[in-house]
Amino acid sequence: MARPSATTVAIGALAGLTNVAAVLALYARAGYPTLESASSVAVLAVTTFAVGLLAVSVSAHTRLLAPVAGFVFVLGATVSLELTTPNPEWSTLDGYVIVDGPTHVASYANTWYVWLSLLLVAGGLEFAIRRGYGVGDDRLRNLPAFPLSRSELAWSVLGLGALVGVATTLLVLRAGIRPSVAAIAVLAFATAVAAVPLAALYARGIVSPAILFVLLVPYLLTVEVFVTTDSPVHILLFGPYALVLALAWALESVVRSRLRGWDGGRFARENPT
Repeated sequence: MARPSATTVAIGALAGLTNVAAVLALYARAGYPTLESASSVAVLAVTTFAVGLLAVSVSAHTRLLAPVAGFVFVLGATVSLELTTPNPEWSTLDGYVIVDGPTHVASYANTWYVWLSLLLVAGGLEFAIRRGYGVGDDRLRNLPAFPLSRSELAWSVLGLGALVGVATTLLVLRAGIRPSVAAIAVLAFATAVAAVPLAALYARGIVSPAILFVLLVPYLLTVEVFVTTDSPVHILLFGPYALVLALAWALESVVRSRLRGWDGGRFARENPT
């Protein structure tokens, strides 16, 4: 894969700066105490810059639409949510900062790893569909052709799946999952729930697990980010849901192969037809 060009990096950097500017402006508007600490502002700036930089650079380098579209949507939704809800009210008690009211922009900024993982997985799913089914794949750049080698498939599936697993684990630890050892199960389950639809697509072009993943997993993670439920234990449902996705993979494979004659098309390394 070719290295990103200077133009690609510049476009990504502009997106990163836009993300930083939007977040800091919303922090300033609501008077977040975070702005009083230079170190906290620096961390906030670096992480929000990274999300915009990486998501948009991936799109600029590969011509995938999902990462940049998802970034614009999430940032826009956060800004809209922040502007249409009351500002939080701040006070102190025994040296601790007490907040009364919603802090949506902080939820968005502090869980940057969730958005980045979902945007990259969305790009991975888009890549498989467009390349494998020939949906505008002539416009894609700097991406491998199908079928993928075994090593390419394994690294893609496990790498992207692990991103969701790690991000989800960090999220539930931040939310205070109890017991904390349950985070190990969350890591395994969240990795699996992302890896199964990726494997189904990359290996055989099976799409139903990806559809089911998109319909539920991002929603549950978004609820956990912005609502912060009493306990994030419900994220453990990702384990059983991964089994549901595997079952959908098997059922679609049987139906398409027996009724439609699907043999894997571009996805299969050994295509009998």
